[in-house]
Amino acid sequence: DLPRTFPGHPWLDTPEGHAALRRVLVGYSFRDSEVGYCQGLNYVAALLLLVMKTEEDAFWMLAVLLENVLVNDCYTNNLSGCHVEQRVFKDLLAKKCPRIAAHLEALEFDVSLVATEWFLCLFSKSLPSETTLRVWDVLFYEGAKVLFHAALAIFMMKEDELLLTHQVGDIINILQRTTHHLFDPDELLTVAFDKIGFMTTNTISKQRKKQEPEVMKELDERLRRLNSLRTDDK
Repeated sequence: DLPRTFPGHPWLDTPEGHAALRRVLVGYSFRDSEVGYCQGLNYVAALLLLVMKTEEDAFWMLAVLLENVLVNDCYTNNLSGCHVEQRVFKDLLAKKCPRIAAHLEALEFDVSLVATEWFLCLFSKSLPSETTLRVWDVLFYEGAKVLFHAALAIFMMKEDELLLTHQVGDIINILQRTTHHLFDPDELLTVAFDKIGFMTTNTISKQRKKQEPEVMKELDERLRRLNSLRTDDK
């Protein structure tokens, strides 16, 4: 994944940059063997390397994010925490943006098609770096609920366009075009907090607990089917 992380960047996309990123990621995999390495962490660690003074500082900031700010199990092998976050986000979209949610459901569009990358990469692969860093400022201060605020805001900002779509591809194109050109962080954060409204960490935690049993059940069933296929192959 190293060469695919911000390709073309004048430092990251060099042997020196690749080596620094590898050291941070490998170092964290030794610190937390349950997480190890998960796709998405390369973008998070890379942006940390660009803004922190040393590899050590980037490493410890990554540790703080994964261990103190974000939800447990988001980056484990089965991505159970990430699956839970996507279920919670879908519910919040229905509450905060009901017209959009109803339209997407009618088109059989699964919001996780776009939101999974947003949450795993903490928007670092989707938003311009200056906007991502402003989101991260609030993320470190207020916690993982900020990811929901930002994701909901992106949908709300393009509500009129999204309601006119008839194809899944059009939805993805609108959202990708929007995120890639969100150079004004104030625009995003104003919608995220002033228009989306207040959401408590406790409320989101309750939503997570509600979704966890069903997610774990589905993951267990998926694992059983996979093991059954492997047994049949033998």
